[in-house]
Amino acid sequence: MRFLICLALLAASSSPALAASCSERIAFVQRVIDGDVKTGFADKKVHDAMSRDLAEAGQACRTGDDAKAQALVSSTQRRHGYPVR
Repeated sequence: MRFLICLALLAASSSPALAASCSERIAFVQRVIDGDVKTGFADKKVHDAMSRDLAEAGQACRTGDDAKAQALVSSTQRRHGYPVR
């Protein structure tokens, strides 16, 4: 039963209609890393590098290139050990 629930949640989260816009996702990841650096979970250098990447993703998002923005967010999350959702 748990497997079916997890599978349903996974399917729902990958649905384009339920996916977060690039600006929402960038803001969410920025809040996470801001919190992580404040609590000492992440180093300031990691925070700064990710923030630069997120700024680049934000620029792509503002120009309407959602796919590029989403890819940039995913790549910085992977590169710095954060789970990609």
